[in-house]
Amino acid sequence: MHFPGQLTSVGDISREQWEQRWTEMRQCPDTYYVIIIEDTTVPGGKVIGAATLVRERKFIHTCGSVGRLEDVVVSDEYRGKQLGKLAVSTASLLAVKLGCYKVTLNCNDRMIKFYASLGYKSEDGNSNYMCIRVQH
Repeated sequence: MHFPGQLTSVGDISREQWEQRWTEMRQCPDTYYVIIIEDTTVPGGKVIGAATLVRERKFIHTCGSVGRLEDVVVSDEYRGKQLGKLAVSTASLLAVKLGCYKVTLNCNDRMIKFYASLGYKSEDGNSNYMCIRVQH
């Protein structure tokens, strides 16, 4: 999957580093769900979009789970075809199927309207997202 500059900085990672991380994610059963959209009309297929649902297990809400939507991207050349909507809707429905009591995400200001059109909203009294970015 190659979407340079379309999501965020990936950095220069080797095939071995990618495979190591993939192995680590697979060793956390029922936690990482990677949704891939493929153009099957291209010989050999071509990955054109993706989204990740991360399931976080909690003690609150009777040991419930929260779904976290991450890394939603559609290749520039395929945008405008409702594929982002497909990826987000699939992840959201999967979270419901997995028993998550809510699904969260972070997005930049220009994407708020898109996610709002899919039912996401800022919670009353809790609409601030805060983080600490750690420099390595």
